[in-house]
Amino acid sequence: MPRGCNRVSTKSTAFINAMIYTVSANPALDLTLTVPAIEFESVLRATGVRRAWAGKGFNVSRFLKKLGMENVAFAFAAGHTGRALAEGLHALGIQTHFVMVDGETRTNVVIEEPDGHHIKVNQPGAAVTGADIATFQAQVRAVAAPGDVWVLTGSLAPGMPVDFYAELARILHTAGAQVVLDTSGAALRAGMAGRPEFVKPNTVEATEYLSAPVTSIEAAVAAARAFQRGGADRVVLSMGKEGAVAGDATGCWQVIPPTIQARTGVSAGDALVAGSVLALRRGLQMPEIARWGVAVGTLAAMRDDLPPDPWPELNELFERVQGDTTGLNLFQHIEKAVMQIARKTK
Repeated sequence: MPRGCNRVSTKSTAFINAMIYTVSANPALDLTLTVPAIEFESVLRATGVRRAWAGKGFNVSRFLKKLGMENVAFAFAAGHTGRALAEGLHALGIQTHFVMVDGETRTNVVIEEPDGHHIKVNQPGAAVTGADIATFQAQVRAVAAPGDVWVLTGSLAPGMPVDFYAELARILHTAGAQVVLDTSGAALRAGMAGRPEFVKPNTVEATEYLSAPVTSIEAAVAAARAFQRGGADRVVLSMGKEGAVAGDATGCWQVIPPTIQARTGVSAGDALVAGSVLALRRGLQMPEIARWGVAVGTLAAMRDDLPPDPWPELNELFERVQGDTTGLNLFQHIEKAVMQIARKTK
């Protein structure tokens, strides 16, 4: 079991019994074509075809549903593909609340090899107007309630202001709801102004946020601290097969997954978000939140999805996910080193 860096974080009860909503600003239909090998300048013949109701928010909704957690998917959608997304999510037992806009919801194409190596091409998506955003915000205000958990995730559609998530977070906080943020680039930087309760960057997103490489545990800890200074209460920074670094006001933890044969890394980060929300809903402490997130993300990478009943494998994986066992307060260690360097340079 992981140990805290200094103190044990207090148990959060704000998320228990909350309704969960996901927000997809730029959803998609994901078309995955499996080929024997990816070769350029040649005609490839697919040996398998899969279609998924995707975009990061929908991925989180699907994973939450398989974990037994009811949720409502909010989204902007357009055209025939947008209607197909609603029908597909309903068939999975997921409630939807869509604002329909002009155009056509995007289709993203994944070309993958049997071992999971892949190329993914994302379309930009249907444009969203100011009137569309006003309608969306009004509908959020109408349903948001104290204690609800809202997962704001994914890229922004063309035409959306960069502070869309930050403004939505302010609306949700006014209603007493909690915000989980998982986006990238300018949307992440602007979204931090909304002071999310939980943020889940990966190393690429953290590198962009800091304008400095995040390629080590020490750098990941410093990045997590930067996200906290930027307004987040809790941070889980995912590091692929290296696991994650998690932090809150009381300390930080490194969480390491077992060695596995991964089929794909596509959507594993979204599975990590779903697992973290699961733990938040259970009122668990930060080390366990990160462990559950990593366990769910690992299972998704192994299976290319979560199985219909994920719990036998998930419980076994959770026990194999290792936490920090040094008791070292990395945040304080790094800050002490920085202060020592600063004193020496004066």
